[in-house]
Amino acid sequence: MAGTASSPAARIKSLTELVQNSGLYPNNPIVNSATTEPVIWVDGRDHLLFCSNNLLGLSNHSEVKATAQKALERYGLGSGGSRQMAANIDVHRALEQRIAEFVGQEDAICFAAGYMANVGVIPALMKVDFLQSLAETHLGNSSLDKLGEDDTAGWEVFSEELNHASVVDGVRLAKAKISKFPHKNIKRLAEALGMSKMPSKLIVSDGVFSMDGDIAPIPAIADLAREHDAMLMIDDAHGVGMLGANGRGSLEHHGVASTDVDLQMGTFTKAFGGVGGYVAGDKEVIDFLRISARTYIFSAPLPPAIAAGVTEAIDIAEREPWRREKALENAFYFRREVESRGYRTLGSEAHIVPTLIGDELKAAEVTRLLRHRGIIAPHARYPAVALGQARIRFVMTCQHEREQIDFLLGCLAEMRETLNL
Repeated sequence: MAGTASSPAARIKSLTELVQNSGLYPNNPIVNSATTEPVIWVDGRDHLLFCSNNLLGLSNHSEVKATAQKALERYGLGSGGSRQMAANIDVHRALEQRIAEFVGQEDAICFAAGYMANVGVIPALMKVDFLQSLAETHLGNSSLDKLGEDDTAGWEVFSEELNHASVVDGVRLAKAKISKFPHKNIKRLAEALGMSKMPSKLIVSDGVFSMDGDIAPIPAIADLAREHDAMLMIDDAHGVGMLGANGRGSLEHHGVASTDVDLQMGTFTKAFGGVGGYVAGDKEVIDFLRISARTYIFSAPLPPAIAAGVTEAIDIAEREPWRREKALENAFYFRREVESRGYRTLGSEAHIVPTLIGDELKAAEVTRLLRHRGIIAPHARYPAVALGQARIRFVMTCQHEREQIDFLLGCLAEMRETLNL
């Protein structure tokens, strides 16, 4: 569609061309095989993949696929509607009960994506007073003219500065007062809570930070939540299935009881090899979210075959701890060896191991050179990370072998000299 040089469409096109011509536009390869395996087929040859979230190798597990296939035959491809309408299917409820049991909570609510969980649940919590007023109106006990649906004036959200984008967007959509506290800075969080005059408070933090791979100080955060009568929500998308003696996640890793956290969010995309997200907590809170989270009410749920397959994947992850143990061993080895070659890994403690490059153009060049050597490892840059903090974000899985990691290490050593990193 034609437009003037200053029209929105023209400006968008101009910016896109600028980014593409600068070499910063992401050149994501078209893959001709399963991207859940450590070796993938791109441009007619094998490539090593070091960015897959199939952490425990369950996406292509024979038992997972067989379970999903049976569900596909029984229920068909899609769900046929939202959970509030026709699509409240038994496999969805079974998945919710299974993940709640796994993380030690009373109940859970599932979403078609982890992003949808955060952008739906966080604003929903702020609606409690409006929905209370609405309920009283329906019961004939009061009038609704005192409170609007978007009235969240009594809420303040305390959000970790390195929280995932889905948390950031969920907090923005909540339309409450926002207090962002510095990364893992308990002192500043305590000061902000102490100064707050709001009657309702929510603290939100990632469990494992997706770009740095370090772990939140959840015990101290939980203590502050209890002290200030605040709700606490932990996004454990990268922790569940991976951390803790039984793979229960960041809470188990720290020895924090599930009862010390109001809401545990997670995804089925990483450790469990599927897709989708969930939030687990007390049954009454989860029941509340079913009538307040817009991304649950107005969206179709997971395809039944995915729900069934993920439930099977949780069972396998629980009974085969060697999977998470090997993934973490691989990450420990890679982190130690890449640091010995002069790279900074930004405090990584889990399976996510970033190598700091800094300059955005140099990071793009590292990705390009790794691709030339047969390695797929995209770089992360603004807005995923701060300007000047570009990095290659490596993910170690249980399927990576030591020889593959050593080959990667050799390539990174060469590039450090070639590019003067």
